[in-house]
Amino acid sequence: MTRAVAAVLVISWILLGLPETTGLDVWVHDELPRPDWLRATAFAVSLVMGPTLGWAFAAVLFVLAWRRRDPRLWKALALHALCCATLLTRFLFDRVRPVEYHLPSYPSGHTVAVASVGFTLVVLLNRGVLWAVLAVLVAGFARIVLEMHWVTDVVGAVLGVTGVGLLAAMLLGLVTSGRELVPDLVRPRRHP
Repeated sequence: MTRAVAAVLVISWILLGLPETTGLDVWVHDELPRPDWLRATAFAVSLVMGPTLGWAFAAVLFVLAWRRRDPRLWKALALHALCCATLLTRFLFDRVRPVEYHLPSYPSGHTVAVASVGFTLVVLLNRGVLWAVLAVLVAGFARIVLEMHWVTDVVGAVLGVTGVGLLAAMLLGLVTSGRELVPDLVRPRRHP
């Protein structure tokens, strides 16, 4: 079942990136109020919750794995790298941003970084799903407020990281089922 969910997420991520923009993208871009205080807050959030967070997390994982010689930490580092690699697809989609910028828009790099850190931590710790989701929502919303991304760029980043992350975590032997990642959110199976 987990493989099927991961496949649906990856396919959805690819399909969502195909149109240049959607009606939802344009509507949110045009209708979202952006007072100065919200822009300032979004800018501060984007400084902390983005690629820098992803690189710092990878560095900490590398040092811990090196010092402890723990294969699980090396696998977690590989998982994080594979999740972050979804960002490289932006050159295949080549979507234009809401504002002029030198890099393609889809998927959102800030959201990929935060989602990758969150997903890897959830796999390692077997808890923290709600905190990870909250962090991704905050980071993604900040990018939309700053007009650096469309809504579908943020949603696509989450779909890509989660789909690739599930497949990678299973292939690396970090999880056997998606149920392990959300034990408090899933009812236990009944055995006859």
